[in-house]
Amino acid sequence: MKLSGFFPKRFGSRLFIMTIIAGFIPIAIFSILIHTFSGRFESSVQRAVEDGYREEWSQSSTLLTKIGEASIRQKAYDIAAQLDLTLQSHPYMTLSDLRRDAKFRSVAVQGIGDRGYTGLHETDTGVIRFHRDREVENTGTRAFERTLPAYWRIIEAGHGGKPSGGYFNWTEPDGTTTQKYMYVVPLSQRTADGKRLSVFVTTYLDEFTKPLREARAIQEKTARNLISTTSYLLGSFRDNGLLFMGIGILLVSFVALAIGMYFSRGISRLSEATKRVNEGDFEVSVEPVLSGEIKTLMEDFNRMVTRLNETTVSKGLLEESEKRLLEANIDLRREIAVRSLAEKALAAEKERLAVTLRSIGDGVITVDTEGRVILINRAAETLTGYPQQEAEGRSFTEVLPLREHDIRRAGEDPVGTLLKGTELASLSTPATLVGRDGTERLVATTASLIRSEDAAVIGAVIVFRDITEQHRMEAELLKARKLESIGTLAGGIAHDFNNLLAVILGNISFARMLLDDDQKAVKRLDEAEKATIRGKDLSYRLLTFARGGAPVKKLTVIDDVIRDAAELTVSGSTSRCVYNFPDDLYRVQVDEGQIRQVVHNLVMNARESMPDGGTITITAENVDLIHPEGTLTPGRYVHLTIQDTGCGISPEDLERVFDPYFTTKEMGSEKGMGLGLAICYSIVKNHNGYISISSEPGTGTTVSVYIEADEGDVESWPVSKVVREGKGKKVLYMDDEEQVRDLAGQILEHLGYDVEFARDGAEAIELFRSGLASGTPYDLVVLDLTVPGGMGGREAMENILAINPMVKAVVSSGYVNDAIVRDYRKYGFSGVVAKPYSIEQFRRVIESVFNGT
Repeated sequence: MKLSGFFPKRFGSRLFIMTIIAGFIPIAIFSILIHTFSGRFESSVQRAVEDGYREEWSQSSTLLTKIGEASIRQKAYDIAAQLDLTLQSHPYMTLSDLRRDAKFRSVAVQGIGDRGYTGLHETDTGVIRFHRDREVENTGTRAFERTLPAYWRIIEAGHGGKPSGGYFNWTEPDGTTTQKYMYVVPLSQRTADGKRLSVFVTTYLDEFTKPLREARAIQEKTARNLISTTSYLLGSFRDNGLLFMGIGILLVSFVALAIGMYFSRGISRLSEATKRVNEGDFEVSVEPVLSGEIKTLMEDFNRMVTRLNETTVSKGLLEESEKRLLEANIDLRREIAVRSLAEKALAAEKERLAVTLRSIGDGVITVDTEGRVILINRAAETLTGYPQQEAEGRSFTEVLPLREHDIRRAGEDPVGTLLKGTELASLSTPATLVGRDGTERLVATTASLIRSEDAAVIGAVIVFRDITEQHRMEAELLKARKLESIGTLAGGIAHDFNNLLAVILGNISFARMLLDDDQKAVKRLDEAEKATIRGKDLSYRLLTFARGGAPVKKLTVIDDVIRDAAELTVSGSTSRCVYNFPDDLYRVQVDEGQIRQVVHNLVMNARESMPDGGTITITAENVDLIHPEGTLTPGRYVHLTIQDTGCGISPEDLERVFDPYFTTKEMGSEKGMGLGLAICYSIVKNHNGYISISSEPGTGTTVSVYIEADEGDVESWPVSKVVREGKGKKVLYMDDEEQVRDLAGQILEHLGYDVEFARDGAEAIELFRSGLASGTPYDLVVLDLTVPGGMGGREAMENILAINPMVKAVVSSGYVNDAIVRDYRKYGFSGVVAKPYSIEQFRRVIESVFNGT
């Protein structure tokens, strides 16, 4: 069957159907092309966005990981420095004491980020002593040698007292494995019981890239929205194109139908004429009713019938070239829009990275492989003096000029070292950074390479920290260590000196007690006793210098203390002291030795300010504060002023007079080391008092000291129940010095006590246990705190308390600043007597113990 059989016979209808069929061909081609193009276009956009994000993520992740590692290391060093200072200032604290100290734990155990933390373990054994989870404390780490070999290698590397660090895989309780980073820094100080500790800081690796993961989630959402929008626009373009093409084809088809019907009238007439010619009617003619070719056909019909079939007309007027060109232009504009959105998203990600860098406290500079600055954070801008806009593109050595410390020549270049192939570069010593404005700072610098996904070097990141203040504190710590070694020697001398003074003062007091007041030797013994007490004050100064510490207070008439200390200070000079004291001056609860040291230092400064001699006016008065003034709370005070007519102090120096090591004198044994006023300030503060200085150059200096007064009755000393005779009570006296034991035995026997002696703590424990077993227990135990080469009073008391918790005991020591002397009841003692002591002082302590006062 021929194809023409399917078409209507009327010319107009045939033309209409053929026009519709011809119109569907470009529609089909358009649909295929737009479908293929849209799929490829979406894939290209998605791939371009993902490639851009992937490259930015890789660089940012590497950079933040390096910065995070540097931050963890610095955190470990910072905590180690703080704990070293704590151990330095508390050398008597054992590991057990430190574990009970909440302040020490708050420094040792800290949170890092969301899940990181710090802690301490023993350097030589790896046993964990401070941990966020207290159940983990006191457990060893050697068990991890097989389960966590990387973790154990970090711990083992620090056993020699060296810093160590690295990554290890950690298995969570749910079975998942995550990577963690840990850094270990040993403490330079040991505990009182000889333990060496190390700080460890650990956190999860994903803590470093947390900001990037959050940013990446936003990026992925933006990319999905971008691709979704692109798909929607392409689909809309396809649907609208098909709709408009279909409408156009229908319009053209109806036009073709109208044209066909118009021309079919002439053709019908020709058909009639042809039929008549075939029937033999050759006279027929066709009246032309149309114009153009149809009219010509009708005019020629009568002349050339045989050529009728040669006259044909065809129409095809579809052209899509212009539409295709328009479509190509629209696609090009859309591609440009998509690229612009991708560039904006990358710019936003770069800004987020810049914000992260600006929030870091250390200076951070990023350079390319040529050593040119690419990025600089806010901290680096402050330290170098170069803002981001000016630093970008400059040489690293120009933006961060480093000099060797204390030498003006150029220092090491960490970037140059890196680019030569080193993965991580740190300056071997701190370097001096010369800022743009000429300001010099001491900085510690670390640099690391930045690599692309294919491990190619694309730049470097340099992290540096201002350690000027830290370096100054380390220098001060070095001074303190030097003083500590001298102080240790002074403490040993003071201890032996106190034992000698104890024998001397005890014998003088005992001899004085045996003589009547009217005998001539009594006055000489009184003078010798006063001189011995001054020697006692000198030993207390040595102990204060050696150990420092809180005052051991007792009720004191301060005017006598001030006179004795002042007269001793000006003796042998051309200066003299004038005193203005009221008769009813308040008594004070003070450490007499420390107050003597304050008066001595202040009078010595006044004396030295008047090299040609002069008058030092010392005034004391009672003050009752109703309202707080400065650091003083309401209450009763003794106000002491020491005034000289010397050279005075300049306003610049006046602001620093209480600073340790500040002095305007020449350094040396005969001048000073800048500690005198600092010690005065510390002593007055520990007595809840206040000290200030006013001065003008050329007019002299006035020092004002407020000392808290006792709130009791002014007229009389407190009186307790007195037991004046031992009445056969049994006393165990322990001291390593034979002369001290002999003297104490004579005093106690004179007071009516039965005495037995022990040379050290072990012997005292054995005698105490034997007396209890025999039914003749000791009524009082007196223990010397320090026994060279043997058991001292503290250890002995612990064992005696275990035998009899109700024992009455007195601690005796020449170390008046020792913690046990200051807080003797905490260690089970009922009283304390400081060497050297007189018979009266010893008797009062014993009476107060037996009377429970």
